[in-house]
Amino acid sequence: MLRDGVEYPGRGLAIGRDVDGVPFFSYWLTGRSAASQARELVVREREIIVRDTSGGPADDLRHYTAAIRGDDWVIVGNGTQVGELAAARTRQPDLQIALRGLTYEPDPPIRTPRITAGATLTSAGLTDVVIGAARPYDGAPELTEHPSLYAARIAPGTALTTTTYAGTADNVVVNGHPEVTVIALPWSAITDNLWQSLQPSLRVAAITVRLDTSTFTEAARTP
Repeated sequence: MLRDGVEYPGRGLAIGRDVDGVPFFSYWLTGRSAASQARELVVREREIIVRDTSGGPADDLRHYTAAIRGDDWVIVGNGTQVGELAAARTRQPDLQIALRGLTYEPDPPIRTPRITAGATLTSAGLTDVVIGAARPYDGAPELTEHPSLYAARIAPGTALTTTTYAGTADNVVVNGHPEVTVIALPWSAITDNLWQSLQPSLRVAAITVRLDTSTFTEAARTP
């Protein structure tokens, strides 16, 4: 799920079906600073939270709800937009349209993309899968662009994925462009494979959650 040669992907996510057709999502964090490193993922029945471990002040750009699920839907992302989109879902169930209301994070000069994915959960797996970003427009960063992908259904062994960055720790390159990737593993092996792909000095946390259960806590894998 990671591009070759990307040392510092920032935060990333993927949603799709594993090699056996099991629906899942993955979410991972890397960080350069001590504050970004001092985080953990807390898994609750219907939420996954990125929590501070240092005892320092709250920071909405680092500490947030990364995933929320209902009975038949899920939303995952890298910031407070996850809670906002979940709360607004009854008014705007079309996530691809809802994403247009977002802008990138207020952290100049980087302007980190807000990346988000969501899907409807059915007995047949995932439907109406959306992944997208609010990222600065190249060449005119005061503007926001919203690249996204939509799939009515996802084939086995396929996921939609994106990351906030695509460069190195010394040369941060803004990403946020969604891609389609091949998943050649069962969902239970994805986290360990992903963890080994991340730079040890930068990796913070990672999780993969099976989505054909009723809660996150029933089937989640961390390193």
